[in-house]
Amino acid sequence: MLRRKSMLYRLDTSRMLTVRLMNTAVIQPPYIHNRRRVDEFVVYIIKKGKMFLTENNVRYTLVPGDFLILDPDYIHEGYQTSYCEYFYIHFRHEQIQRVSYSTEQENLMEIIARRNDTLKSDPFSYTTCEDGGLMLPKYYHFANYSDFIQVCCVLEEASNHNADHLENYKLLTACKVLEAFTQTYRSYVLYMTQSMSAGILKSYRKVQLLLSYLNANYADKITSMDIEEKADCNFDYINRVFKQLTHRTIFAYLNMVRINHAKELISTTSMKISEIGQAVGFSDIYYFSKVFKKTTGITPSAFAKGVLK
Repeated sequence: MLRRKSMLYRLDTSRMLTVRLMNTAVIQPPYIHNRRRVDEFVVYIIKKGKMFLTENNVRYTLVPGDFLILDPDYIHEGYQTSYCEYFYIHFRHEQIQRVSYSTEQENLMEIIARRNDTLKSDPFSYTTCEDGGLMLPKYYHFANYSDFIQVCCVLEEASNHNADHLENYKLLTACKVLEAFTQTYRSYVLYMTQSMSAGILKSYRKVQLLLSYLNANYADKITSMDIEEKADCNFDYINRVFKQLTHRTIFAYLNMVRINHAKELISTTSMKISEIGQAVGFSDIYYFSKVFKKTTGITPSAFAKGVLK
């Protein structure tokens, strides 16, 4: 397959895609894909065998684990017969656009920025962190086999929904297809970040590790020594790198996570304010109130009164 600059598609996730056709297919010689230009996007995900396609003067030899988006702006056709088993998805979307990157590095920097925006987002807010939309690579070979199997399982569910014709089956099909697309992009992100240079990759991975650690262990007592042990490096260094990537220091991020969980507990439980402070990692109730007010603008008690109105 010819090498091209990085091509992705951006889908506006505030609008749902619509699926016309979705299933598995098996082709074998002498069948060959007809020359055609369709009025919808078509996705092929190869399960077995090979598929030989040309689109916009680019030849693709698709093998198991390959994901390809065919564009309605281009003509595509088969150029060789073969046995192939694959998923096909024919869909439309009101807001989908091509995004090209001149270099892999440019693509990689945006991937890192998007991932960091997601990791530091507020999970308890109505504000979404998907303003940039869902990104999909035009072509991707699943580097991780378990990711490929996971996507195939989701697409099997989508096929079942599309076939049962029960209430809202088209909506359920579209939701599952969107889930499969999201899992595909996550796999792509992992593959791309593994291709970074050793120095950048090491720092990036340390920050990703810390973000996951803080989100999972926010209720525990966490010190700078714990951070150094987890990141296997000097605290001042990793704190600087962390701030460069997330625009917050490590402990400012940790406090944000703790306060978000505190707001959830205040809103959904009958726990006392002191109990909530303890539950989210603050051993000192007065310090908890101080951080809560600094973060939200009001005290925990005032927040609780507002929830009860």
